[in-house]
Amino acid sequence: MSTSKTAPDQVWEPESKGRRTRRRILEAARRTFGELGYERATIRAIAAEAEVDKSSVIQYFGTKQQLFRESLDFGIDIDSLTTDDPGRTAENYLRAMLERWAAAPDSPMAVLLRTSMTSEEAAQMLREHVTAVAIDRIAPGIHGPDARLRAALAGAVMFGITVHRHLIRMPDLAEADLDDVLRLAVPLVRSLLDADTD
Repeated sequence: MSTSKTAPDQVWEPESKGRRTRRRILEAARRTFGELGYERATIRAIAAEAEVDKSSVIQYFGTKQQLFRESLDFGIDIDSLTTDDPGRTAENYLRAMLERWAAAPDSPMAVLLRTSMTSEEAAQMLREHVTAVAIDRIAPGIHGPDARLRAALAGAVMFGITVHRHLIRMPDLAEADLDDVLRLAVPLVRSLLDADTD
């Protein structure tokens, strides 16, 4: 009697209890940081939101700062949005950023941005996070001189547009149609991503 084996990539494994608990804590942390901000959010409040013991939060994440760092999820996969066409890449980046912030205006990333204006600790976290998830990934795709500076400037432009549209809510930008924002802003971002346009 022969038995057939399922290929490894076809095997479905249920999420372990540990992973499920960790994910629940992370989701609760994002909600709590978004509602209360970094300073006011506590491990105790996050544990209550996740319906776990405070010790579980510490076991999985260590400190509030480490938990906050892990909750900083852009939800934007720079690598998958990068193409051989700088114009398409610029639109992909800016569209993804604007849509992500529109969907979660009180995300931990927004909390970090607000807090960074008054906290050097938060400012340092913001610098490290943006450098790691954006600049370090965008710069290798820029061919020519000043790749890292170009990546940083492109990030600053996109961040600025996003902040004015979704956090400060400047009327002309906040009320504009997304396609109009992209139509006018993408060429600027493209010019920074494409060294050949100089």
